[in-house]
Amino acid sequence: KYVGIIFDEHLTFKNHIQLLNAKLKRANNLIAISRHYLAKRFLMQIYYGQFYSHLTYGCQLWGQNENAIKQTIALQEKSIRLISFASFEEDSSPLFKTLNLLKLTDIVKQSNILFAHNSINNQTPHIFKKFFIVNKINHKHHTVNSLNSVYSMPAGSLELPTYRTNSGKSSTRYVCASAWNSTLKDLSMKNIEKYNSDPFWLNNTNINTVKHTLKKHFLEYY
Repeated sequence: KYVGIIFDEHLTFKNHIQLLNAKLKRANNLIAISRHYLAKRFLMQIYYGQFYSHLTYGCQLWGQNENAIKQTIALQEKSIRLISFASFEEDSSPLFKTLNLLKLTDIVKQSNILFAHNSINNQTPHIFKKFFIVNKINHKHHTVNSLNSVYSMPAGSLELPTYRTNSGKSSTRYVCASAWNSTLKDLSMKNIEKYNSDPFWLNNTNINTVKHTLKKHFLEYY
């Protein structure tokens, strides 16, 4: 156990996720009892203090494998349904949007993109100074839809490291670069004029603005 994260020899974080889920279950029990006596704004305070704080701590480490966090995802959905007094069968996506909350998978993706942004702008420890390579190619062809091709990868995107095994694609460098590129594509397609005028707009945007933009972007798909 190191700074609150339980590591194992294969970095599966299985033990950490099990302990986390136990904490989240207790938080849900508290919400289930409190919701009959407290207004929703107080329930949200309980959610942030007793559930969200545990859910997001170190999620960029243990939350990359979606199959390993299925129960954690289910617990978050249960928490949202409890706060909203919704049926356990009700689709949770509209509830997340109503409460202005991100799903765990999007929280992890947001963390990956913010980490890449900080690294690009030298806001991370020195060891990550050249962790990501920004593609500088810029030409008149509309290549924003072709992120998989090295030749046509647009300026502002990050080079994807090459791996021979599937396990390599779960590395921090790969998942962060992949999340950055796919999101850059989606955001740029919404405002192609902005991208054409400054292909590096995401790189140059203030970190707080990026965080806000990402949250708004993810919520649109709920």
